[in-house]
Amino acid sequence: MLFRPLALLCAVAILAGLFLPWVATPIGSNLTPWDVLPAFDRDTVETYLREAPNEVRLFLFSFVLAGLFLLAALVGLERRWLAFLTGLCPVALAGILVWRARETLGLAEPQWTAEEANRLFTLASDVLGPGGWAWIGGGLLMLLLGIFDPGRPKPRPITTSRW
Repeated sequence: MLFRPLALLCAVAILAGLFLPWVATPIGSNLTPWDVLPAFDRDTVETYLREAPNEVRLFLFSFVLAGLFLLAALVGLERRWLAFLTGLCPVALAGILVWRARETLGLAEPQWTAEEANRLFTLASDVLGPGGWAWIGGGLLMLLLGIFDPGRPKPRPITTSRW
């Protein structure tokens, strides 16, 4: 990938979302995904993952993909398709959750205007903490890199002159 350093930064941002606060609870403490994981033992986690909805699996899989991309990029084996999948997980899940929230609240179909996008951003800013923004932002940029990155420049053949 031509934009390998930026892709590495995106993967780190997605992984940082695991440790940063996502939402503030009504009692004031911040909720981070990493703080929740040690509360479960192995059997409980396995049972939960088997019975969990697909959205939860996709959420956890996004961190696995980000870690895999980070390791592959550190040794120079990153691929555009892996960047695309790594970015697609957070973006698709965020889109699914926003769409379901609109349906649950009985809101009208989105009009896709700048005013509505600004209102949605304002509502999300009230709820999301730095972890959520890092996860979504890193995923969105990684998705765009997976689509538009031109790849590594091809090496030029070495020409020798006769003189």
